[in-house]
Amino acid sequence: MPASSKSLGRLVAGFWMINLILAATALVAWINLSKPHGKAGIITPVSTQVSLSAYTQTLLPASTFTPSATPFPTLTTTPTDTPIPSVSPTPTITATNTQTPIPYSEGPLTIGYSVESRPLEVYRFGNGPINRLIVAGMHGGGEYNTVELADQLIAYLQVHPEIMPADISLYILEDLNPDGVARSKSYLGRANANGVDLNRNWDANWQVDWPRLGCWTQTEVNGGTRAGSEPETQALAAFILKYKIDAIINYHSAALGVFAGGIPPGEKSIRLAKAIAAVSTYKYPPIDTGCDYTGGFTDWADIHGSAAVDLELTNHTDTDYDMNLIILNIFLNWKR
Repeated sequence: MPASSKSLGRLVAGFWMINLILAATALVAWINLSKPHGKAGIITPVSTQVSLSAYTQTLLPASTFTPSATPFPTLTTTPTDTPIPSVSPTPTITATNTQTPIPYSEGPLTIGYSVESRPLEVYRFGNGPINRLIVAGMHGGGEYNTVELADQLIAYLQVHPEIMPADISLYILEDLNPDGVARSKSYLGRANANGVDLNRNWDANWQVDWPRLGCWTQTEVNGGTRAGSEPETQALAAFILKYKIDAIINYHSAALGVFAGGIPPGEKSIRLAKAIAAVSTYKYPPIDTGCDYTGGFTDWADIHGSAAVDLELTNHTDTDYDMNLIILNIFLNWKR
């Protein structure tokens, strides 16, 4: 190989050797600069724990660091589709005193029996606390038109409840002397089965017999063996006292007018008689025949607190129905 070529080869090799040494030196210097230095060449581990105060003092000036209170999130209850079951109280069983309403009318109701065991029957209308009474048939078949009138009034009241005042209960005794009616619908049916005039058998100036002047004399009758001797009298008296009857109309026939009960006639009975006479052709005071009325029903009733009248129909045949409907209204609304 020529000498010039050898010299050029050495020059190039030296150039690359120098570059290689420089590169190695640079690499060592870079590595040394990258590593932390400890005492006497020993690598000392660096503590990674930094206090919060040092950290904050390093990062932020003390005068500008203001901690802010972060509000706690509000807990909101979100309703669900499934309702929470409620607790139902245990039902308490309470005994209730339920009263059946009293019907507007009832009857016939048997209050007793006649001498021959026929029922004495009443009909009731209304539910009021004040009890009033109409009596028919006391003289049986001899005054049968009073029984017919009672039947007409009963039929009317059954379909006309509006006529009844709220404070009144009305009782109608259809026939007090059914034995007399069964015997004859004429003057022969006046007395009961014992021959007693039931309007002379009451404990009010009672007498077994009486002067006949001016009195009814078509058949032989008497006042009974004692006051209240007859079962018909006893049944009616017991009914009146039990129900504290406030006022009474006792129907008879015929033609004499309206008689106020009582010995002498009572003030309330007189007022009732006048109220009836004011709306009818029945006269008060009645016609005076001079008869001595002993043992009378309305006299006894007045003595025992009822306003009571005997009302004589116009004759022994007619019921005077229309006029007695007016009287019925007066009777129901009459004030003591």
